[in-house]
Order: sequence, then C-alpha cells, then structure tokens
Amino acid sequence: MRPRNIAGPDGGEGSAAGRETSASTDRPTLELDASRGAVRRGSLRFLDDRVERRYQRQGGAESKTGFRIATGAAAVLWLLAVVVIPTSTPVPPDLAIPVCFAMAVVNSAGFLISTRADTLDRQHSIISGLTAANGLVILWLASAGGVLPGYGISAIMLLFVFGFVARTAFVFAAMRTAVIVVGFVAAAVLYTGRSSLLVDTFIFGAAVIGSLLALRLLERSRRRVFFQDIVITRQADALRLEKDRADALLLNVLPESISSRLLAGERAIADEYPAVTVLFADIVGFTPLTARLPADELVGMLGRLFARFDELVAERGLEKIKTIGDAYMAAGGLPEPLDDHAARLVDLGLAMIDAATQESHDIADLRLRVGVHSGSVIGGVIGHHKFTFDIWGETVNIASRLESQGIPGRVHVSAETWRSVKDLFDAEPRGPIDLRGYGPMETYAIVGRRAVS
Repeated sequence: MRPRNIAGPDGGEGSAAGRETSASTDRPTLELDASRGAVRRGSLRFLDDRVERRYQRQGGAESKTGFRIATGAAAVLWLLAVVVIPTSTPVPPDLAIPVCFAMAVVNSAGFLISTRADTLDRQHSIISGLTAANGLVILWLASAGGVLPGYGISAIMLLFVFGFVARTAFVFAAMRTAVIVVGFVAAAVLYTGRSSLLVDTFIFGAAVIGSLLALRLLERSRRRVFFQDIVITRQADALRLEKDRADALLLNVLPESISSRLLAGERAIADEYPAVTVLFADIVGFTPLTARLPADELVGMLGRLFARFDELVAERGLEKIKTIGDAYMAAGGLPEPLDDHAARLVDLGLAMIDAATQESHDIADLRLRVGVHSGSVIGGVIGHHKFTFDIWGETVNIASRLESQGIPGRVHVSAETWRSVKDLFDAEPRGPIDLRGYGPMETYAIVGRRAVS
C-alpha cells in the first residue's frame, strides 16, 4: 500500500500542498477565448496564427484523400474526353485530341504532387490552379467548336460542382473564379455563333455567385466548428485532469480500497477487521520543545520526521491512519488482511525510533514512545466534505495507553502482540502494567530484532 500524507507540516515532498503545486504546472492552459477564434473578414483566416496553423494541418490531413481523388478524377475525365469530345461535339478532332491529352498530363502531374500537399492552403492552391486551367481550356475548346452555349457552360458548371464538393477555401475559390470569369467574358465577346448567350450568361453568373457564397458560408461554418472542437477538447481535458487530481487526492488521504469504494458511489463505509495491529508513536517532551524552538524550525522538523514515517509505513505495506499534533498512528491488517501484521508494526516502531534519532542532531534530542497492540477494530469513513478513514475499538485504546506508559526509545507491546512476534524480536518483560481503564496487563519492551542464526 502507498503512504497517505495527511497534511505534512512543511508541505514538502509527498504532502498535499506539494502535489497541488506540481499538478498545477502540468495543467493545460485554457486561454482560448472568443478572440482567438476570430477570423479575417476577407480571407476568413484565423487572426491567431497558431490556431490557423493547426487548422491547416488538421484540415489538410482530413482532406488529403479527397483531394487526391479529385485530381485523379480530373485526369481520368480528360482521358475520356479524348474520345467523347471529337465524337459527340463539333470540336475539330485535330484540336480536341492533343489538348485533351495535354490536360490529362497536367492533371496527372497535379495528382502526383498531391502527396506533398499536407496543408489546406497547398491543396487548395493546387486544385484551384488546375480548375482555372481546366476552365480556360474548356472555354477555348467550346468557342473553337461553336458549342459555348450548352456544352461549354455545362462543363464549367461541372467545375463549380467539383470545387464545392472539394470545399475549396473561399479565397482560392474567388481567385480561380475570377480567372474563369475573365476567360468567359473574353469567349463571350469573341463568340460569333447564332445562338444567344443571354441564358448561358445568366446561368454562369448565378453559378459564380451561388458557389462563392456557399463556399464562404461553408468555410465560416467549418472554421467555427473547428475552433469549438478545440475549446471542447481543452475543456474536457481540463475536467479530466481535475477529476484525476481529485481522485489522486482522495487516494492519498484514504486507503486505496476505501477510496475506490467512495469513487464507485458508496457512502456509508463501516467494516469490522478481526485481526489488526495498531501503533501509536509520540515525541517525548514535545510541549517544552514547542516553547523553545521557533515555529518554522518546529514545523520543518515535524514535516521531515513524519515524511520519513510515511516512507517507512509504505515500505512495509501498512496504513497510516492519522497524525494528531506530534502523535502518529498507523495500523496493519486493514483494509486488506495481513498474516504478519504484528511483526510489521513492531518493525515499523523500531524503524521510527531510529528515524527520530537521526533527525535529532542540532535541533533537539528526539525520542519516541511507541505503543503497539493487536486485536479487532471497526474502521470506516467519516465526514461528507473532508473524508477521513478512522478506526475505533479497544485495540486502539489499549495501543494508545501502551504508548503513554511506554519507555522512551522502546516499542511497548501487549501480550497479544508479543505472542505473534516473539520468534522475531527480543524483549524485556515489564510485568503487569496498570493501564488506565483496563487494569493490570502483561506488557513487553522490545529490545531489538532477533539475530538470525
């Protein structure tokens, strides 16, 4: 089991304050206000260059397959036109065939270089250039064959449909449309056929205006949805992080199995644990120490000492229950049973005494009284806003009495605990000790770990 640092006094490593600081540095920034989603009025590009670059990369990745299909389809259509135009229209074959072959090669080249077009701008610039070239050639062939009305305008309409399906960015659509409009005006001026171009000009103009308006609205909507997705994703990530942090704090305060039950929705948690060992440790002469030491030194000393105790508890797979002032309480055999819980707690008490001696140095002569008793307890979660896992019962009370009547620098254990650990440790019998509220009890002072023969 892992240590649960319940408010380390110095807020140092492992404390709730320390984790709060480290977690906040990893938190994703949410500086995505409405201004970062604003676009330029003419080009519709995002004012924020970082957002625009992300839009270009993401949109390019999503559109790459469709872009390649569009350029490949254009090349195939020009190859089909090699047969269709000479046989179905008045366009001279000696003009139509080489021109159609040439345009098939041009569009095939566009298909080949499409693999390097990773952003929307690159894709739309290529496809707009091809569309403009295809439109001008179509107008030229239609004029040469005298089929500008009807066939010519129908082919131009097909180009506009392809541009709309490809969702070409408005600025590129406007540029290629301007080129095609110039070509159409020139073709219309030079047109000498008998049919009137009035209806075709009307249809052409309606298609130009309609396609540009539709593409502009489509791009605005597409950019708005893109930015909203960013905001929603960031907010979801932030909520997930906050939940993970809240869960981590709960896991740090409570035993893992208990916190898992709380996270699963269980609220009234109270269990009986039949085989548990409880340890109390207290610093001898702490009250006079508080009057002698400056507050920062005192709190710093407690923080370091309790952090070390937490490490010792974790190393032995035990549970820290709580700290009260300079008192430290731990237990073994809960919430998961342990066969050797008594031995682990006695060993913990010896290690805590050593840790207090090492912490002494120049600040103070730190000595611990440690009391350990084994028996049954009741454990549960109390509180609704600040959860606390606590244990109750005679085992807890007796362990506390053993600590208060113990010998500084010794682990004071009951007969119940001693029977479980006598093969692992050496001890001195203390005889019957009158424990307040329980009368005389046989107790032992652990001298140390028994040497392995």
